[in-house]
Amino acid sequence: MADAVRSLAVIEIARSCLLLVPASAAYSVVADIERYPDFLPACQSVRVLSREQDSPDAECAAAERIGVELIGPERVDAEVVVSKAGANFTFVTRNTGVLNESVSVVLIEGPFDALEGEWHFKALGDAGCRVDFRLSFAASGLLSRLINPIAHSVADRMVDAFSHRITALADRAEAF
Repeated sequence: MADAVRSLAVIEIARSCLLLVPASAAYSVVADIERYPDFLPACQSVRVLSREQDSPDAECAAAERIGVELIGPERVDAEVVVSKAGANFTFVTRNTGVLNESVSVVLIEGPFDALEGEWHFKALGDAGCRVDFRLSFAASGLLSRLINPIAHSVADRMVDAFSHRITALADRAEAF
């Protein structure tokens, strides 16, 4: 008997935006996973499962000896529940942040066969930054047929939601 061929759709998405806020402000919003339900479309809930601060590597330890404090990457495992069109999907992701530089996301458990993403924050002077977002995921079966046609528009709405949140929080901070 022949093995059934499983259809696997791999989708890769890349988006960039320029913001008139410091890179640290953009990083703070992306790294604040617990607040995603406040502004991210379809995100119903987030529960942090674990949070760890990695020890700085040997290069960082050498910097500390001369009085420069460096912080190792923070790793957060979180359960995210997304609801769309009456269907709920639960993901467990590992999110690793390098302060004001990047946040990487890797699927631990969930409806996709694979999911990896990265946010990069590049300072552009004192008051601006470039944010680059890359997401790659693989889905099969019914999920593949559901997500494939809408993946790019969902990514656009997601990046827009983050951009609006980052700008709104920066504007609010300037008002005080």
